[in-house]
Amino acid sequence: MSFTAQRIEELIACRKRITDPPARSFKEENRHRRKDMRLQDASDDSCIFEVFIRQSLEFAEDFSLGLVFHSLDGKRMTLIRFNGQHEQTNNPLDQAKLHFQYHIHTATADNLNNGRYDKHPAAPTPEYASFDEATGVFLSRIGLESEAVAEYFPNLTEQLSLFRNVEGRP
Repeated sequence: MSFTAQRIEELIACRKRITDPPARSFKEENRHRRKDMRLQDASDDSCIFEVFIRQSLEFAEDFSLGLVFHSLDGKRMTLIRFNGQHEQTNNPLDQAKLHFQYHIHTATADNLNNGRYDKHPAAPTPEYASFDEATGVFLSRIGLESEAVAEYFPNLTEQLSLFRNVEGRP
């Protein structure tokens, strides 16, 4: 499969339904709390996704919410990841300051077409300033059905309604 920026955006934004729901409460593991769920494109059963939600137990602003696409040939590709503030451990000279801000990593066609499925460019974002805000924006951004949000993330329902109204979305 060859990717374009448009196809990546379609995969991120398509309306999705939950096929394997998240636990009602977070599971604690390795100094993080976590939730996972599997999704499917509401109009294409062959498009399978998973969502991971992680938050540090020691520093609440260190979190990661990601959408992973499962290709038909079995590859797992992270399409978008919302991050909180965390330290950069790879190369301190390479955009280190960015990781101390809220930021979003988004897959590029070049990365996916060349087999780079996880490490994507990041950009700072003003869209959220906490884990709860990031979760609400993330679930809206990835097209999760509002009924699923209400059922599995009831504390975010009002926030998402406000966000959708501001953005002019249904």
